Amino acid sequence: MKKIFVLMLVLCCTRMLVAQEFTAIKGKVADRWLSQVKLYETIDGAPVVCAVAKVEPDGSFGFLVKPKKPGFYVLGEDEKMNFPVYVKGGEEINIELRENKATLTGKNTKENVQLYKWQEYDYNIWLKSVFFQKIISTYEDFFPEYEKFVDGLPAFKANVKSGNKVFDALLKEWIDYSADYYGIVFLYTPRTKHPKASDYPAYYNQIVNPEKFADESVLAFPNGTTMLRLYAIFAANQKNVAPSDKAAYEQACLEALPNDRLKGEFVVDRFFSQYRTYEEYLDGMNKFGKYWLSPSLKTRAEAVGTKLYQTRSGGIAADFTYPDVRGKNVSLSDFKGKVVLIDVWATWCGPCKQEIPHLKKLEEEMKGTDVVFLGVSVDEAKNKQKWLDFIESEKLGGIQVFANGWSKITKDYRINGIPRFIVIDRKGNVASFDAPRPSNPALKKMLEMELKK
Repeated sequence: MKKIFVLMLVLCCTRMLVAQEFTAIKGKVADRWLSQVKLYETIDGAPVVCAVAKVEPDGSFGFLVKPKKPGFYVLGEDEKMNFPVYVKGGEEINIELRENKATLTGKNTKENVQLYKWQEYDYNIWLKSVFFQKIISTYEDFFPEYEKFVDGLPAFKANVKSGNKVFDALLKEWIDYSADYYGIVFLYTPRTKHPKASDYPAYYNQIVNPEKFADESVLAFPNGTTMLRLYAIFAANQKNVAPSDKAAYEQACLEALPNDRLKGEFVVDRFFSQYRTYEEYLDGMNKFGKYWLSPSLKTRAEAVGTKLYQTRSGGIAADFTYPDVRGKNVSLSDFKGKVVLIDVWATWCGPCKQEIPHLKKLEEEMKGTDVVFLGVSVDEAKNKQKWLDFIESEKLGGIQVFANGWSKITKDYRINGIPRFIVIDRKGNVASFDAPRPSNPALKKMLEMELKK
């Protein structure tokens, strides 16, 4: 009997722990306008799919979510209407999704009750502004309604009281950004009639404000990066700076954002998405690299370069930066003016190890010349010490750096197998994307030819 009691207690505690961590999001799709529901989590101000649920014949769907931290999630599907929910962990959220509107049903948290009071308040403005294709609206009907909408915001925000001070402050900030967002989106979307600046409500004159976007809180919102982008563009337009004047336009957009991290988000979202050549990408990296204040920003910026980079001999070598054995960052571009032999390898790679004696011999023969031997390990982080020990035991020469897996260099240079040897000329261009191995005398001849150029 005692064992049964202990077992029941353990099961009860386990259920309590699960309930504290996981959130159940349950609902129904009315009118079967969706065959599946996607759940998006908010990452860096944008919705990213984290789960998909099939809609059952009775219209029901559900998710069990374990949030890393409290935040906004979104329910919907692709470009169709998407609806937010606030997830803390351990609660239950019940919601009905219609084609044009979502409604809370049954048990819900106080945070989501407040969130959906806001969804109800902004519904018509949101629909006319963002989903202009569903409701035909011009400034003649929108502006009067928009003025009433913004006039009522102070009173609405004063009544935001969920009992969660952090959430309440966040929702109020989202409300402020949303008011600007709806007004700007309306101006930048197709309409049958377009207003002159003199037709704008007075509120438009206070949208651009140096106190806005001073911190990164906008990135907590599912449409945060879109809000950021449109605000900066609107600010530049207010200064009558044309996009054709590229330098002035870039400066005007960035001046509107006092926070450097947000400048980086804007640059990647707006400018980098418009690049069409690798040269444009390199220019962008030189100009805006100082704004990569988060690892994800740098990764997203580099992904643009990877997409644009063309693996052809004679082209610009894709730069990369990795730590050496002492932890100091080393870049390929550090060796411009010298010939560089890149050896992409790993400690677990048998063919790579077979080339080591030949590589050592070649390095000795090229000693005193302008050839740099740059070893790039694609070992995983968990094997970093093994890499360090291997370098010491094998007495590897040259400069050895750690790429931490199949990272930027393998994506840029389209490397699917190792060992891979790449030769870079003095000008920083690629002499060979797939050079002979050190065991082949042709590699030494290639290096000698590059030294003579």
